[in-house]
Amino acid sequence: MVPEFHVIKQLFDLPGSDEAIVDKPSATPGRDAKQSREFGQYALADGKWEEAVDHFCRAVTQSDERSPWALMDLGAAYEAQDKVPQAFRQYLKAAHIKKSGELQVALAGIYARLGRSNDAIESLKEAVNLEPHNAFNHYKLADTLRKNGWGSEAVQAAQVAVACAPDQSFYHYWLGDLLLELRRYDESVDALHAAIELSPGDDELYFLASQALWGAHKQQEAVRAIRLASDIDTENLLYHGLLERYLRTMGLDEEADLECRKIDKLEEYDLAVLKRVIERLQLNGVPRV
Repeated sequence: MVPEFHVIKQLFDLPGSDEAIVDKPSATPGRDAKQSREFGQYALADGKWEEAVDHFCRAVTQSDERSPWALMDLGAAYEAQDKVPQAFRQYLKAAHIKKSGELQVALAGIYARLGRSNDAIESLKEAVNLEPHNAFNHYKLADTLRKNGWGSEAVQAAQVAVACAPDQSFYHYWLGDLLLELRRYDESVDALHAAIELSPGDDELYFLASQALWGAHKQQEAVRAIRLASDIDTENLLYHGLLERYLRTMGLDEEADLECRKIDKLEEYDLAVLKRVIERLQLNGVPRV
C-alpha cells in the first residue's frame, strides 16, 4: 500500500533531515554551523555523500559543544555511505549530549545492521519512553520485534502506534498485516477495516482484508473484498489468481474457470505471493494457469 506522505518521509528520511534545506548547493564553507548544516543537508538529499560529510564536519566544529544536531547529521551522512562504525560513533556522541527519541531510533538502526537485535530493541524502548506519544517510534519498535520473532509483543507496540495516530491508515494497515501473519484473523479484519475507512481507494488493503475475512470464515465477504481490489487495479492478475482459488474452494468451478482465462500471464513473483497466501489460508492447490 501507499502510506501517507508524512509517514513515507519518516520511514525513509535519514535522522536530522527534517529542517529546511537551502535552495542551492554550495561548495564554499558555511559561515556558521547553521549554514554548514543547511549545505550538508542539501548535499545529503542530492546524494553527494562526501560533500555532505565535509559540511557536517565543519558544522560540528562550528557548533556549540553541547549541541547534538550536527553530530546526528554527520552520522546520517556516514550511514548513507554504509560507513556504519563512523555513523555509530557520531550517534553515540550525540546521545551522550542529549536524550532524544530520534537519536535512539537512529542508534537502533545501527544496532540492527550490526546484528545486535536486543540492543536495537532496548534502544527503541528508550525512544518510546522519551516520546510516548510518537506513533512512529512505537511502529519502529513493533517492526523490530516482528523481525526478531516477537509477534505478540510486536502487536502490543503496533496497537500503541495506532492509538497515538488513529487517523493514519498506515498504522492500521501495518497492524492488520501483522495480525494476518499471526493468523489472528478476526483482529486483522478489524484493523484492516479501519485502514480501509481512512484509505478507501487502496487496492492492497482490500487484498489483505479478503485474506483476513477468509481466515475468519467469511467467504462471501472475502470474495467481495478481492473483487473490489481487482476493480481498483484492473491490471493486477494476482487478484484474479486469489479469486480463482476462493471460487474453486467454494465449489464454483464455472466462475473459477472464467478467472483462469485472465491469469495465464501471472508473473513468477505474483505466483510466489499467491502460493504463500494459499498456504496460509489452506486453500486448495494452485491456480490452473
